[in-house]
Amino acid sequence: MYLKIGDVGWSIEDTGFGNRFQLWAAAYELNKFNNFKFTILVEDEMWGELKFLDFPYTETSTDRFHNLDYSSTIDLRTNWLKTLDENKNYYLLSPDLFEKWPPYEIETSFWDKLADKIVLKDKKLDSKIKGLVKDRIGIHIRHWPMPDQPNNFYFPTEDEIERFDYKTKMKRVKSELKKFEKEGPHKFYISSDCTYDEPGKGPLLPNFSLKHQWLSEIYDEFDVIDYRDILESDNEMQKFVGHYEVRDNNNSNWIKDLNIDGEGRIKVSRVYPDKNSNVNIFYDDLNGDLYKLKLKRDVVDLFSLIYSKELIESFKTGPFSSWTDYVLSYRDNICQE
Repeated sequence: MYLKIGDVGWSIEDTGFGNRFQLWAAAYELNKFNNFKFTILVEDEMWGELKFLDFPYTETSTDRFHNLDYSSTIDLRTNWLKTLDENKNYYLLSPDLFEKWPPYEIETSFWDKLADKIVLKDKKLDSKIKGLVKDRIGIHIRHWPMPDQPNNFYFPTEDEIERFDYKTKMKRVKSELKKFEKEGPHKFYISSDCTYDEPGKGPLLPNFSLKHQWLSEIYDEFDVIDYRDILESDNEMQKFVGHYEVRDNNNSNWIKDLNIDGEGRIKVSRVYPDKNSNVNIFYDDLNGDLYKLKLKRDVVDLFSLIYSKELIESFKTGPFSSWTDYVLSYRDNICQE
C-alpha cells in the first residue's frame, strides 16, 4: 500500500527540492512508525531527481499517482504520527508553501536527521564529485526574490537588496569569499541560479563564467569551478547544442525549426506545415531531455556543496534557502558518522 505525497514547492522554474524533501521526510517517518509497511508514492514529473537519487521506500509513477484509490488523508499539522491501516492507501496533504510551512509543527522537526538517507545512484559520478571538490569551499548564491514574495522567514526585510542592484549584491558575495582569502588563496565551488534574468526565468544550463553573466566577476577574481567542470568532461553539456527540426506536440503536421545554444536556450526561428516530413523528433521530448540534464545539474550542485570541505550558506550572500538547509543537515550527519 502507498503513502502518496504531493509536489509542494515545485515549479518548472524552481524545483523546490528542499521543501519537497521535508514532506518526503514526514512520509518516511510515518512509514518507519508503521514498520515500513508502505511505499512512498510521488509523481514522476515533479520528482525528476529520482532518476539520479535513491530515495528509500519510494516509487515514482505519474499514472499510479493520479489514479491511486485512497480513502484517507493525513494532515501533517495535526496528530499524524500514528498507527495506520496497512490495507489502505493514504494521501499526505501538502500545505501552502508560504502560509503553513514547515508541513508539521516545528517542535517535532526531525527531517534534518534524514538528509543523508538519500544517495546518488551513480557511484562513479559520486566519486568524481568528491574528488573535484574535496579541497574547495562550496558557496550557495541564491537569486534575490521578486519584491512581492511574502514570507519574512525566507526573505527577511533586513536582507532585502533592490531587484536590479547587482553592484551591492556582488559586493556582499565577494566579501564572503574574501574572508577566506585572508588566510591565503582558496578554491571555491559555486552553486547558483543567479543571472540577470527574472528569478526562475534564466537558461537551464547557464555558463556563469561568460562575460554576459553577472557571476563572471567571481570567475575573473577567484579560483572557481561549477557544475560544468563535472558534466562537460563527459560531453553532456554539448550534445544538445545545435539546429533541430521537431514536430509540434499539439499538431504533428507542423514542424518547428529551432536552435539550442550552449546554455540550453531554445530559439524557434520558424514553424511550417509539412505533414509528409520524415522528422521523428517531437518538441516536448527534446525539451524533456534538456530538462533532465538541468535536473542532473541540480544534483551535481547539491552533492558538490555536501562534499566541499567548507560551506558558505545562502543566507550569508542573500536569501535563506531550504536547499542550503538540506546541505547543512546532510553535512552534519556525515560528519557524525
